[in-house]
Amino acid sequence: MTEMLLRYFRKKQQQVETEKVYDTQCPFCSMQCKMQLIEQSTVTRKTYKTVGKVNPTSEGRLCIKGLNAHQHAVHKDRIKHPLLKVDGEFVPISWDEAIKVIREKFTKIQREYGNNALSVYGSATITNEEAYLLGKFARVALGTKYIDYNGRLCMSAAASAAAQTFGMDRGFTNTIQEIPHSRCLILAGTNIAECQPTIMPYFEKAKENGSFIIAIDPRETSTTKMADLHLKVKPGMDAALANGLLKVIFDEGLVDEKFIAERVNGFDEVREYIASLHLEEISEQTGVPIEQIKKAAIVFGKEESGMIFTARGIEQQTDGSTSVRNFFKYSISHWEDGKRVFRIRSGNRARKWPRSKRAWAEG
Repeated sequence: MTEMLLRYFRKKQQQVETEKVYDTQCPFCSMQCKMQLIEQSTVTRKTYKTVGKVNPTSEGRLCIKGLNAHQHAVHKDRIKHPLLKVDGEFVPISWDEAIKVIREKFTKIQREYGNNALSVYGSATITNEEAYLLGKFARVALGTKYIDYNGRLCMSAAASAAAQTFGMDRGFTNTIQEIPHSRCLILAGTNIAECQPTIMPYFEKAKENGSFIIAIDPRETSTTKMADLHLKVKPGMDAALANGLLKVIFDEGLVDEKFIAERVNGFDEVREYIASLHLEEISEQTGVPIEQIKKAAIVFGKEESGMIFTARGIEQQTDGSTSVRNFFKYSISHWEDGKRVFRIRSGNRARKWPRSKRAWAEG
């Protein structure tokens, strides 16, 4: 009798259960890991499960952020209606009321101060189509010239450094799949293990293959623990440290002079400026011992291949563009030997350093 009742209720439950599968991707870091969100509904509740999908970057891996990315959308405290502040308190209003208030306020502001008194700020998590419409809304509907998004803070330093150094902004100069085969990796201002854990296996494989990993970070992190050499630079001194690495390359005769002569403009100015620097002063400024600066520079300079990863840690500072540009110059000094540059979206250190001279590569 008990077994019959169980079968009966199990059958009834299965009849009312539904399952929906949504193909989506994680909205957080730059890896944009592909995944499926599975929504299972029963009579009284809904449950959710996240499954990673195979893709060229993270190969189906998901971190804790991706596994739980859906929770903000289904959370009971999610704001689902417009809120208007009345007497110091937010009260729910209808969408029609919200649009009416926005129209009245926007019209009043532009009538008094002109169209450009309004600005629009976008987000890195919206789709290409939404970004396109946002631009149209700003320039056509509002008639304002002011529209921006978080990339101004997030990546503008690296983008401007790349444009000034290479003539164009390109995030990667080679593929992620090449990381495990690189003989030396420099991680400047990035904490990949915590910020982008789904690509850590590439670096772990590189480590297994004998790659020498150099981490540049004031802090001790899960990423620096993996490194063979941790340069604990003082906050704001990244540009000076990169100049120190470049000075060692010059002093040790490890510059690829043929590549510089054929493909680079303005490097004589860099050489002249670097010659005026002293490692003792750089060591004091950065807090990194001279022996460590020399070791990092020589290992990277002598290995047959290498990659430099720059991230928010050296970019989001008073003159982050200079910091990134100095690391680019360090890579250019022996580019033909297989040294390349990556920009990677992770890290959260903010520091500053004054400007220095630049060099850029042609073609």
